[in-house]
Amino acid sequence: MKKVAVAFILAVVFSISAKAQDILDINKAIVIGLENNYSIKIARNDATISTNNARDLYTSLLPVATAGAGMNGSRVNSTQEFNTGVTQERNWAESHSYNGNVALNWTVFDGLRMFATYDKVKELQKLGDVNAQITVLQTVYDIVSAYYTIVSQQNQTKSLIEALELSRKRVKDETNKYSVGKASKLDVLNSTVDLNADTTNLMRQLQDLQSTKIRLNQLMARDVATNFSVTDTIIIDYTLKYDDVRQSILTNNPQLKAAQLNKNIASLTYKEVRGDRFPIVKLNTSYNYTKSESSYGQVLSNLNSGVNYGATASINLFNGLIQNKREQNAKTEINTAGILYDQLKQDLDAQLSTAYINYQNSISLVKVEAGNREVARQNQDITFEKYRLGSITALELRQAQQNYIIADFRYINAQYDAKTAEIGLKLLAGNLQ
Repeated sequence: MKKVAVAFILAVVFSISAKAQDILDINKAIVIGLENNYSIKIARNDATISTNNARDLYTSLLPVATAGAGMNGSRVNSTQEFNTGVTQERNWAESHSYNGNVALNWTVFDGLRMFATYDKVKELQKLGDVNAQITVLQTVYDIVSAYYTIVSQQNQTKSLIEALELSRKRVKDETNKYSVGKASKLDVLNSTVDLNADTTNLMRQLQDLQSTKIRLNQLMARDVATNFSVTDTIIIDYTLKYDDVRQSILTNNPQLKAAQLNKNIASLTYKEVRGDRFPIVKLNTSYNYTKSESSYGQVLSNLNSGVNYGATASINLFNGLIQNKREQNAKTEINTAGILYDQLKQDLDAQLSTAYINYQNSISLVKVEAGNREVARQNQDITFEKYRLGSITALELRQAQQNYIIADFRYINAQYDAKTAEIGLKLLAGNLQ
């Protein structure tokens, strides 16, 4: 009895302390998760890299300018004989040379390959943003799902605490009756066994609740030991319509967007490969400066400067049919991307149909279970009063108590299932607001 009393006191303390904890609402949980979640941070970094790549790629359409300069020097011993018969000797003679140039090269035509590459990287940037959106949506879904799991478990905990309180009253009544000879020792023992069972159920429920809180803290990337309580109400959106959700999927679903972008990328890759069939035309110009000085020989100083310019054109005439193979492969990739898009679209339609049926059934079950719960509550209250008056047995009271707990849990689970079905539909639609 002492152990039972201690467990009961701990349960009561928990229920009281939970009220004093910080209340975490769903919007705050999402905000914290969006700011801190590690997967979201990584996805945003990847999107930033894609943006940087696309931003800098336009430079490939512009000319390339280079500049260079140099200086060389030497000291040599020199003996020179000229055809005039004169001999010239220099010991440790010094000479220098200087050079500098500025060059400009510009590919003005490469079969439009450069433009296809530019457009492709822009599509890759969009794909990076969409992949980040997929990560954000999935993380928000996980946070919302974990949050409402906690709401359900917190409500179930309250139900078990109420059951424990009723069992405690029953033990007290049976003990009082036994002390005055109106109940047997067996009645006291049976009530104590039921109290112990309710205590065990509550302790297990508290363990599950704490584990889910740790999971939610992990999703929000904060200290997993942070304790909190949540609001005890699950607000369900009853207004979702099949046609509206399907239209939103076609417009906003990030996976479908990614599949469309992959189709675009495959087409642009083909244009890149196709561009190798056309000539490459380049323009070039440069300004060059050279100067040399020498303390020996016939030429003591030489200076040259001027502009060079030109144009080149080249075309690949034959490369062992490799070009044909690359184009065929690129066309196949376009076909594959289209098939994957159609397959995903069909998969989303199937998921929507299943999810919407689940959503409708879950909403109906919430209404049914709400009525069952109220009936079970009234039955428990009436049964307990009859038990106190001695008109029914303890077994009948226990049965009524168990029926209410089951009905209450079914109602809580029905609410959770309906909420999960709702956010599942919104996840498909690409909008969890």
